[in-house]
Amino acid sequence: MNYREAKEYVKQIQVGAKIKPGLEVTGKLMQLLGDHQAGLSFVHVAGTNGKGSTAAFISSIYAAAVFKVGRFVSPAVFSERESIQYEQDGKTVYITEEEMARHLTAIRAAIEKMARCGDGVPADGVSGDGVPGDGIHADGVPTEFEIETAAAFLAFADWKCDIVVLETGMGGRLDATNIITTTACAVIAPVAMDHMKFLGDTIGQIACEKAGIIKEHVPVVMCQHDREAADCIARTCQEHGCEWREVVPENIHIRESALSGTRFDYKQYRDLRISVPGLYQVENACLAIECVEMLCASEGDSTLAQYSSSGGDSLFAGDSLLAGDSSSVQRFSLSEDVIRRGLAAARWRGRFEIISEKPCVVVDGAHNPDGMNGFLKSVHSYFGKKEKIAVMGVFADKDYREMAGMIGRTFSHIYTVAPPSERALAAEELASALNACARRGAGEMDGEDARREAAGTGAVNAERGGTGTEMADAEREAAGMKVANAERVLNRAVACGTLAEAFDLAKQHREAVIFVFGSLSLLKGVYDYWD
Repeated sequence: MNYREAKEYVKQIQVGAKIKPGLEVTGKLMQLLGDHQAGLSFVHVAGTNGKGSTAAFISSIYAAAVFKVGRFVSPAVFSERESIQYEQDGKTVYITEEEMARHLTAIRAAIEKMARCGDGVPADGVSGDGVPGDGIHADGVPTEFEIETAAAFLAFADWKCDIVVLETGMGGRLDATNIITTTACAVIAPVAMDHMKFLGDTIGQIACEKAGIIKEHVPVVMCQHDREAADCIARTCQEHGCEWREVVPENIHIRESALSGTRFDYKQYRDLRISVPGLYQVENACLAIECVEMLCASEGDSTLAQYSSSGGDSLFAGDSLLAGDSSSVQRFSLSEDVIRRGLAAARWRGRFEIISEKPCVVVDGAHNPDGMNGFLKSVHSYFGKKEKIAVMGVFADKDYREMAGMIGRTFSHIYTVAPPSERALAAEELASALNACARRGAGEMDGEDARREAAGTGAVNAERGGTGTEMADAEREAAGMKVANAERVLNRAVACGTLAEAFDLAKQHREAVIFVFGSLSLLKGVYDYWD
């Protein structure tokens, strides 16, 4: 098959299939393909927010040590081939169409063999405790995500990657990526309420699904979570005999933060620098540092250790390594200079990224309340009292009403669009939710301000000998102010049919900064427009 034929094949076999939980099909598929993932070393990254940024920092650090670093990105935004890539010598290389076609051809043959042999899932289509995840189809046909994961494993083995930074899909325990058995470190980025239909109704349930990537005696790093989430992750670590570390915010000191990046201290490290803006990125960078430190301190056989070509940048305990006996390696280390260079060189598109200067346009993938909170902090920090215009689009299964309530008066105008997805929330419905929150906010705040002003006016008039009529007039004026404010914000959010329409309206505010945020599926269209 060529690339076009391969993509069409993947699309066709998904028709009419239904997702069921379990790892059986992924496991069988990789077994037929030769279990190439078993010869790779993985840093496995799960979480709700910051997963991609953390993976980018980790990848960049190991690339700075002259490793060939494979990376599986979920979801892809800018290219179909973006999900499968490697980084080496300061360059990021996506899988080629020819390589993808070759791997998908092999995968097709394995799928057809599975069908002939009758391999598939149990009759009830459920495995484990039945909690849904990225899973498999009831008829035993791999999902598109499972096929993509299998292609990634084949590519990383083909490229002879020294280490692979592997992002999960939305889950963890039943995520297709979780068939790996050679995890060097598990990383749990911030966990938030998202994908509740599949992962659970509480933060604890969701965290437990994410923690499903934790393997026996494998080091774990995590950020500081909600107590319920933290308890679940810690309990999972204890059950599997894992050492774990946590990024403690009190150990972070921000020296300077600007759109060009952030300088900060973390534990013993002084004046670190990251080039990606966004205050929330500092915690992601610290999570990457903890991951590297855990791998540096890990004792015993390390498949990471046997590959380094970095000269003085990587430090190894155990001379026998050079003789090819990696089993005696006791410790793997990277120098502080490598960590510094790797953090500074890291790039991650679509996260508080400026894509235009005139007008100033900032894009961010904030698509849930926790992500929105971090995004808004950066908006206020970097742009202060500048007029701010928003273009926003989200999926219907996100908590868009809570996000609407968080926005408050940050933006003078909001233009809503529907992301290019079957899961998209209609632009009209999002605008309605935003305007409802704006009316409530204006009615409560401005109305109360008006009442206080009226009371003050009445008191002054009374002191001057004013009449009760004047006081009543002042109260009526206050009520009028409240109504006027509510009407003023009624059309604050405007539904648009296309991104182009939204941008045309946004550009009319000539001195304003334009922020585009929400579903990651919006971003490619945004880049295409501004290019």
